[in-house]
Amino acid sequence: MIELNALSNQVAGKVQLSSSKSISNRLLILSAMAKNNLKLYNLSDADDTKLLDQILSKPNLDSEIDCHHAGTTFRFLTAYLSTKEGLFKLYGSERMHQRPIAPLVDAINQIGGEIEYLEKKGFPPLLIRGKQITGGEISITGDVSSQFISALLMIAPTLKKGLKLTIMPPILSRPYIQMTLSLMKKVGIKHNWENNTIIIANQAYNEIDFTVENDWSSSSFLYSLASLSHKSTIEIPHLFKDSLQGDAFVSELYKNLGVKTSYTYDGISIQKTKFQEEKLAFNLADYPDLALPFAVSCLGLGIETHLTGLESLKLKESDRLFTLQKELSKFNVRCEVDNHSIFIPKRQNINYNNELIQTHHDHRIPMSIAPLCMKVGPIRFDDEHVVNKSYPSFWKDMETLGLSVKR
Repeated sequence: MIELNALSNQVAGKVQLSSSKSISNRLLILSAMAKNNLKLYNLSDADDTKLLDQILSKPNLDSEIDCHHAGTTFRFLTAYLSTKEGLFKLYGSERMHQRPIAPLVDAINQIGGEIEYLEKKGFPPLLIRGKQITGGEISITGDVSSQFISALLMIAPTLKKGLKLTIMPPILSRPYIQMTLSLMKKVGIKHNWENNTIIIANQAYNEIDFTVENDWSSSSFLYSLASLSHKSTIEIPHLFKDSLQGDAFVSELYKNLGVKTSYTYDGISIQKTKFQEEKLAFNLADYPDLALPFAVSCLGLGIETHLTGLESLKLKESDRLFTLQKELSKFNVRCEVDNHSIFIPKRQNINYNNELIQTHHDHRIPMSIAPLCMKVGPIRFDDEHVVNKSYPSFWKDMETLGLSVKR
């Protein structure tokens, strides 16, 4: 159990975020595909990245691999292992075995892979017979997980015939696909993306050095904190306007809540202003990880908000929209959710009933709700360590910004 409390209505300080988990995980797979010819610096210290690094850094891959709660790790390894000689059992936590994997497995099998389901069809655990895969032409739906598409793209250069991948719209989380292709371009891989089809020929990776930039997604919780304060000045080094990360959009999104972003020589500074909108609506299909903190910020400020395009949140560590709805009910407020959207009514009377907030093994639930302590005082969470999945220094950073943390 851990308790977070705001000691005043102001926040100030300098926070050094960890590097991007999304970039780090992609680079680890690309490095493995390039037979470790990439020299990587400033890798994320998130649990997901450490796990993937540990799995890939062994001289010989284990025949049984436990991915725990790490969805990105599981999906990227599904594709990667299918190209490596050997027989592998890939499994994870109970929640992982509830998250569908069929679109990725079907696509890999169609281009010459051999993957079987060990339990329920369409879901982990998997038995993967790794081998040289032919490649060719396939199609995949774009409305489940962009990680399926990224997993396929990263193995494409090693396939005998390369890959011609047609993505059936709608395409969710498009910036994450673009991130994958941009990273591949930096290591020498050429691609052609026209309309909904991406073509990558068989080709070799270049040997390069790469330093990972810091994580824009994690900054969303600091933006939320700033938006709910009366006054704030938060400095965040090593975040840049010209970023590979689509979630840099957070700086534009939070303008609507009166948070101004200034770019400095080594990062950003964010400040609270008096301006804020009264009613908002956004399609966040390209930025689903920003939806929860933004929804909570709007709730705290009394702004009527409708966020759509959030289908992918159903398949995360928890069913995030319904999980958020359940935990926010402990603040005497309501929000309307379905499988792809959330609606926050305006000017609700927020009153925390002191009930323990359940984190549901989902790192983004406590980090999204935590900034509400600026409005209601102490909030208690059942698991302090769940944040380690993506933002291990979250509670320490809250203390750096002047909040009280009690264990």
